[in-house]
Amino acid sequence: MIIDNGGSGGGFKAEVGVDGKLAVRGVEESEALDANKAGQAYNINTGIISLTDDAVTPVLYFKNNEANDFIIEAVVVGIWDSAVGDGADMVATFIRNPTAGTIVTSENNVSIVSNRNYGSSNSLTADAYVGATDDTMTDGDDHILVRITESSRNFIAINEVLPKGTTFGVKITPPTSNDGMNCYVAIVGYVQQ
Repeated sequence: MIIDNGGSGGGFKAEVGVDGKLAVRGVEESEALDANKAGQAYNINTGIISLTDDAVTPVLYFKNNEANDFIIEAVVVGIWDSAVGDGADMVATFIRNPTAGTIVTSENNVSIVSNRNYGSSNSLTADAYVGATDDTMTDGDDHILVRITESSRNFIAINEVLPKGTTFGVKITPPTSNDGMNCYVAIVGYVQQ
C-alpha cells in the first residue's frame, strides 16, 4: 500500500506493508567512521624511541585541548628486541590523568599527529609529547596494564573518553638489564562530534 500525503512536507510517498509497518531502509555507521568522514579522526605516534636502561620510562603524554571529548579507540605498542635484556616481564602501563613530570615540561612533540581522513586538512588541538630514558611522569593513576614481549606489535583495543583538559599517558617497563631497546606508542582515536 502506498500512502500519499497529498504533497504536504516534501511531497514524498511512504510505503506501508499489509502488517501496518512503514517500509524503511537505513545504513548504520559507527561513530568512529562518522568522525573520520568529518575529518576528526587521528593517529598520534611517538616515532621510534630508544630506551637505554631498564627503568620504567614515560613514552607518551597526551592532553585533549579540543572542546569536545576525544575518544581513544586503541593504543598500539611496538617493541624491538632488547640488546642485552632478557625480554621477560615487560609491561606497558596506561596512566589516567598524569599532570606533571619532565615529559610534560620538556614539551618534545611526538613525531606524528595525522588526520586519518586523507582529504581533510583539519588538525587536532592537543598536547602530545614523547618521552625518553630518564624522563618522569607524575600524578595520575595506573589504569591499564598490558604485558608486552620483544619483537611484537601490540594492538590494544580500548574505549577511553577524554573530556577537554584530561590527559592520558603510557609508561614502558623494559626488560631487566636492558641497555638498548627501540619502541613506539600510538593512539588511534577521534574527536566526538
